[in-house]
Amino acid sequence: MQLELKTDGVEFVVSRAPQHKNDNDGRQKTDRETGAPLHVTELVAMDQSGAEVIKVTTAGEPNVVKRQLVTVVKLVATPWSIDGRGGVAFRAEAIVPVPTTPASAARAASSAGAS
Repeated sequence: MQLELKTDGVEFVVSRAPQHKNDNDGRQKTDRETGAPLHVTELVAMDQSGAEVIKVTTAGEPNVVKRQLVTVVKLVATPWSIDGRGGVAFRAEAIVPVPTTPASAARAASSAGAS
């Protein structure tokens, strides 16, 4: 079962740049429908209740970098269970940069100087 997640009110920040999603033999996996190479991007999802780190798979490599504010398009969660282990796999149609405005650029510059 796949569940589409509502992401209104959630900010996503890239915490690790996109990486190839490889199988157990080290070969890059591809999308079953399109044949596009799969990539995994680690994101921090933040809302008023706190933050979580999630890894999101996309077909094709997102054009994003570490610490960039992004939008996740059509985020889907798929629960899984194999040999007594389980979890949730996240997949998205796309991960795209949030357009930079002068105000957001100034906030980013001031927070970068504070760290």
